[in-house]
Amino acid sequence: MLSSLLRTDGPSRVRARCCSIIRSLLTLPALLAAPGFTAAAQPAAATPAEADWEEIVVVANQLPRPARVVGSTVTVLDAADIDVRRIDLGAELLREVPGLAVSRSGQVGNVTQVRIRGAEGNHTLVLIDGIEANDPGFGSEFNFADLLTYDIGRVEVLRGPQSALYGSEAIGGVISITTAEPTVGLEAHAEAQGGSFGTTQFGASVAGGTDAIAGRLSAMRYDTDGISASAIQPEKDGYETRTVHGKLDVALGERLSARVVLRQADNEVESDRQDFDFPPTPTEGLIVDSDDVAESRQRHALLQLDAELFDGRWLQRAALSYTDTRSDNLQGGERLSGNRGERRKLEYRSTLRLGDGAWRHALTGAVQRELLSFEALSVEFADANQQRDDDQTSYVAEYALTFGRRGGLSVGVRHDDNHRFDDATTWRATASWLFEAPMTRLHASYGEGITNPSFVELFGFLPSSFRPNPDLEPERARGYDLGVEQSLFGGRVVADLTWFQTELEREIVTVFDPNAFVSTVINEPGESDRKGLELALDARLGGGWSLTGSYTWLDATEPDGRREVRRPRHSGSVNVNYAFAGDRGNLNVGVIHQGEQQDNEFVSATPASRVTLDDYRLLTAAVTWRASPRLELFLRGENLLDEDYSEVFGYRAPGAAGYAGFRARL
Repeated sequence: MLSSLLRTDGPSRVRARCCSIIRSLLTLPALLAAPGFTAAAQPAAATPAEADWEEIVVVANQLPRPARVVGSTVTVLDAADIDVRRIDLGAELLREVPGLAVSRSGQVGNVTQVRIRGAEGNHTLVLIDGIEANDPGFGSEFNFADLLTYDIGRVEVLRGPQSALYGSEAIGGVISITTAEPTVGLEAHAEAQGGSFGTTQFGASVAGGTDAIAGRLSAMRYDTDGISASAIQPEKDGYETRTVHGKLDVALGERLSARVVLRQADNEVESDRQDFDFPPTPTEGLIVDSDDVAESRQRHALLQLDAELFDGRWLQRAALSYTDTRSDNLQGGERLSGNRGERRKLEYRSTLRLGDGAWRHALTGAVQRELLSFEALSVEFADANQQRDDDQTSYVAEYALTFGRRGGLSVGVRHDDNHRFDDATTWRATASWLFEAPMTRLHASYGEGITNPSFVELFGFLPSSFRPNPDLEPERARGYDLGVEQSLFGGRVVADLTWFQTELEREIVTVFDPNAFVSTVINEPGESDRKGLELALDARLGGGWSLTGSYTWLDATEPDGRREVRRPRHSGSVNVNYAFAGDRGNLNVGVIHQGEQQDNEFVSATPASRVTLDDYRLLTAAVTWRASPRLELFLRGENLLDEDYSEVFGYRAPGAAGYAGFRARL
């Protein structure tokens, strides 16, 4: 079975070169272990410098590295950042990250996209505990609508083209979500809250075990009566989601461990539709009330084995991950259409770490095999029913060098042997250097990105509205960023300013054929340009006060010079946190600013095809009080200025809201 998964369709010179590099990396530890190798060259015992290899930033390289030597631009949100904000929805948390733009189609539960540095939503790769969570049946995109923050322990956002590390869908960057870890002993938590729009949320988790075996199981449920997304009709649209997540760690030996991750999310959202009735009606192109319901389910699984040899100098990982998705569209209680998607991925990775002093090296080689499948279902159109599949074998190599505590660099290459598309090779390089006297760090990165056309774009078929294009080619990008990080006042204030620029070729866009009255997709000629400036600020002010802030200036244009839709030119955030009463109480206040942006509009009564959405500001506040060592009470307010705004043309967003709840440790 293994040989079947890893077979390829034919050699190429680039693939052979990558394989040769990887074989050298994988065989080097065996040479070091050979009897003829002198004792003086054996790996030395662990030294205090080994602490530099501790997990700090995970997503930016093939192994965890200290943030000070990472050349890529990464934002990290840990459990404490998430807890003080009391935010329930993952997409709302990401609004504070520089370079990210969030677009939700109306009420909570509707399609929510996250764009990084002006890229498309399906250019954002999402990992949940290391599992690729992008939906093969949803345009290879991750819908952030169903991501809750409960029991999330860490979020890392890696910006810029990253296909040399992660393959397709990583043109904009990568969002890595890590759930809370198992613990030794026994602990349990429960949380409940309720508030505006008939919203309730419940969460519970239990974790425990020994040094040999430990696990964690969490369950959460979110329900809301919602609002009407239509600005002209008042019917409310409800939403509910239920997620169960489990993680198990087993020590199989002193240097061998296993991890199992299982996750399932079930979702149901009522939605309003856009009026495209023919002949046209007075509400053409606007959002109108309907009895549409979208049901979806996502399943994710991971089996991972990790081995450490030679006092942790040689790291090996074998992993098998699985993603299974389904969605159904119902009207009047009857299913009209749906799709199914599957991803099976097998990976073997080997890392060799050398050096104990100022110069430390990490050599990584990896082989990955990915199998994708897609099924479309339609009651109305029999011709739309179909099954498709795709597969790919990838070869990855990376070299990372660390100069003590001062800096580091990395170089990586990936070759994808595609079944359906031409083979592709992508590169990546990063560098970081710290000047200790003024505490100034310079960082830079260059990367290339690939996004393959989705199954829907290639084969999706709706005779009344959409025609596929099986001749599409993958989108390709190359980009760089240059930044300076300045530490002030003894490290209490850290500011980072980064310039970035990415050029996208063969962008896949939707075009409308007025003769056939249907839409299709094409590779647009020319280059789409995305460039901008990101500012991130982190200040520990003393006396329990802290402040974080971000600002992004973005210029994202199509080949003809028009601005890309749903990309604000100006966006930013400020978050102030105050811990008081001996840390028993906490006040968190945040402001999100979203500048004006353009969107498509389809109202035939107006001559324009674009509309400008107004800018808006969202004020949130959360107060937490620890009533006892085992009980926390909290209040949270959202959109406290009661802004009337829209993130997607025609769709209303929720107004001012308030919530109250508790969290108990059992």
